[in-house]
Amino acid sequence: MKYISLALKISITYFLFGLLWIYFSDNAINLLVKDLEKLQFLQTIKGWLFITFSSILIYFISYKLFTQIESKKEELLKSNELLEKIIENAPLIIFWKSNKGVYLGCNSKFLQLMNLSSKDELLGKTDTDFSILEKENFINDDMIVISSGQPKLNYLETITTKNKVLKILNTSKVPLFDDKGKIIGVLGVSEDITEQVNNQNKIKTQEELLIQQSKLATMGEMIANIAHQWRQPLSIISTLSTGMKLQKELNISNEEYEKESLDNINENAQYLSKTIDDFKNFFKKDNNKTNIYFKELFEKIFKLTQSRLKSKDIKIIQNNYAEIKFDTYESALIQVFINIINNSIDAFENIDEDKYIFIDVEEFNNKIVIKIKDTARGIKENIIDKIFDPYFTTKSEKQGTGIGLYMSKEIITKHLNGSIEASNIDFEYLNNSYSGAIFTISIPLNKDK
Repeated sequence: MKYISLALKISITYFLFGLLWIYFSDNAINLLVKDLEKLQFLQTIKGWLFITFSSILIYFISYKLFTQIESKKEELLKSNELLEKIIENAPLIIFWKSNKGVYLGCNSKFLQLMNLSSKDELLGKTDTDFSILEKENFINDDMIVISSGQPKLNYLETITTKNKVLKILNTSKVPLFDDKGKIIGVLGVSEDITEQVNNQNKIKTQEELLIQQSKLATMGEMIANIAHQWRQPLSIISTLSTGMKLQKELNISNEEYEKESLDNINENAQYLSKTIDDFKNFFKKDNNKTNIYFKELFEKIFKLTQSRLKSKDIKIIQNNYAEIKFDTYESALIQVFINIINNSIDAFENIDEDKYIFIDVEEFNNKIVIKIKDTARGIKENIIDKIFDPYFTTKSEKQGTGIGLYMSKEIITKHLNGSIEASNIDFEYLNNSYSGAIFTISIPLNKDK
């Protein structure tokens, strides 16, 4: 349309020039010359002059036109070169195809992905010409975009290269339209996120290993707890069985006494079995969240720590245990509480009296807020900002690994989308003044359950 308009302007200019030339030149000759021979001569001269002037006019018009065309051509070439450089140097894999799935172009990153050395090995071919396991998926994605006219954005796909290496791509495909709005092809843009995904998996694996390491770091204490909790029931079982055996040997056995003793032995054996289950569950890996009442959760925590608390003469004071139910990774959260309680127990090492640990729970702003404080005189101000750092510990190498509180924060913040803070506090209890550390844990609730 643009070129038709330009041609029309040239034609009109030439027509007007010719019309005005003939009109004014004929009138001028007719007024000045009456001799027929001179008139014919002047008409011939006028014709040559018209050809000369019109040629000069056409020359300047054509020169200006071709200059503009050449300028536009250079601009277009520069734009194409710039576009090619952008496509080539973009940190992305780029390719485009016809509406029949035929490759029309790409950048070098796409050639590398396809293990091709030049574009000649790609252009004019379709996905069916290559030995790619996922080619049917690529073709289907192209057809969806072409048939619907809608882009398919930011989806994950894989490609298995010739050397059998699996690449993970984040891909977007958009339809290509001509100036009439007809779909003529598809443009694909992909980002190789294989390394990112692998790194994320490594980080996740490392986090899981740290969680397990943190659990294993407390295993010695747990085994000691098991031994302590088993001591009494084992003693009862031993006493009852020895008594029954002695009565048999002295022929003074009593059926009622035997029945009562067997019931007692069974009851204590069940207790031992339940204790094993409690500790076994603690070391299980959490795969899914469970919806649990905090009261039930803390009963499990108390069972795992009561023998150590009792041996150190430390009392747990429980406050505000409303029927608060929430979603959590049960075993992981139990580990958090055990880490905090164990730190409090260790802090009481040189304290001989008034050893309390307080557990306060409340629901606030659709969150469960748990506060754990003790009367162990607090954390030194010069280290309180470091206690959540990995491998930071004030204990000897044999006593602590320095990952307990670090993993506690990782579990609360990353796995449960909550927060955990530590500070020192002064407070009163039973008309006595105390100072200690307080840990505040906040975890979102699930109101739908």
